[in-house]
Amino acid sequence: MTTHRWHIITPELPPGCGGVGDYTVQVAGGLAAGGETVCVHAPGSVSSSPIAGVDYVSLPDRFGPASQRALEARIDRASSRVLVQYVPAVFGRRGGNVGFCRWVRSLARHTDVRIMFHEPYLYFRWRPDHIFAAFAQRSMARVLLEGRPIVYLSTETWRRYLSPYGSEAVAAAVTLPIPSAVPRIDCPEAVRAARSAASANADFVVGHFGTYGRHIERLLFRTIADLLSSERRVAVLCTGAGSDRFVSSMLSAYPAFRGRLVGTGRLSARDVSVNLQACDVVVQPYPDGVTTRRTSVMAALANGCAVVTCDGPLTESVWRDSGCVCLASSVGRLGDATRDLLAHPAARAALEARASVTYAARFDLRHTIGTLLGPAMRNRASA
Repeated sequence: MTTHRWHIITPELPPGCGGVGDYTVQVAGGLAAGGETVCVHAPGSVSSSPIAGVDYVSLPDRFGPASQRALEARIDRASSRVLVQYVPAVFGRRGGNVGFCRWVRSLARHTDVRIMFHEPYLYFRWRPDHIFAAFAQRSMARVLLEGRPIVYLSTETWRRYLSPYGSEAVAAAVTLPIPSAVPRIDCPEAVRAARSAASANADFVVGHFGTYGRHIERLLFRTIADLLSSERRVAVLCTGAGSDRFVSSMLSAYPAFRGRLVGTGRLSARDVSVNLQACDVVVQPYPDGVTTRRTSVMAALANGCAVVTCDGPLTESVWRDSGCVCLASSVGRLGDATRDLLAHPAARAALEARASVTYAARFDLRHTIGTLLGPAMRNRASA
């Protein structure tokens, strides 16, 4: 079997990173398991890899000239495959690193270069620094796409965002949903213990998993307040980095919720899996709607949870077509949808089954690795 030398360029790696770093480790491990040789490049200090076939290399700056020279020294333009995990806001130069994108464009003219667009660019907002970054990131997208790389999208929605900046490359783009970084752990005893610790005397446990960023936190605060005020039989279990801070702020505003609202803080993937399975329903609000780039909802699906989430301007058709989540028409309807599911155990069980089946059929990491290694991509890369 022919193997290749993959160079994955990422702005972050675990620990203490976001979803892009976790995704990078998953992809690197999946490629290595498929027989490929993988080198992951990231700025700052990086640890040696525990995965056979994967090397980690520390870049000397945040994708500036020194990093470009370091990458040039390692990448064989004729035989390497370069995969860029692209999030423009964190590639240096205050989110406007056009120079790095020009270097990638130059590399793509003689090398198999692939860009995974986790995000395309910032929206326009009325702040001078934000407007500058929004314009710069549109220029960055155009420069990258001029090199005609192979393009991957974390959500189908990005296709219409990027098409004006490189219609030919974007037309051939493949959507690769971001898989869960939280594999399902089968340990019924641990699940029962987690449920008991969270539920107090409640009949039902409603959960949320995420990082409690300010945009989602605002929506979650309102939804949980609605549920706990209206349903005395419900307890809420918040899991993930920032959940303890979030719960503390909620209890300051609603001291009567004490004993029915728990925040765990950051946990291992094993314990996140256990907590998700301990919930009757998992509520995942997103201000722009659920999409295939949201790793928090993917974690709930991978663990067979009944998920309530919301439709929005970025939501793809897969969520409506598959029925793998309960899709509220707006954030304001999340509480109603959750109460309805709690009242109908058969509907919850059916939703849990669809979650597991849909995740395995559409979102699992093996689909990403199969696409990266598939013959169609190889043929296009060598064309």
